[in-house]
Amino acid sequence: MVTASELELGAKVMTADGKEIGTVREIGSDRFKVERRVFPDYWLANEYVDDVAGGIVQLIVTKEGLGAAKL
Repeated sequence: MVTASELELGAKVMTADGKEIGTVREIGSDRFKVERRVFPDYWLANEYVDDVAGGIVQLIVTKEGLGAAKL
């Protein structure tokens, strides 16, 4: 599981199927808030992060599976 120290504010958040869903707005100890331009922001648990590299947070869930992952 990714730790809070590995996440970066402003990093792009990408789903497992390659869709950009927003950016990291806030970072908690075990979760982070995804900022959306048009839609409401929401929190995701760090357990849904596969990798963090090059300013991109790669998730293990697809865009379709996000509803169940939101906190």
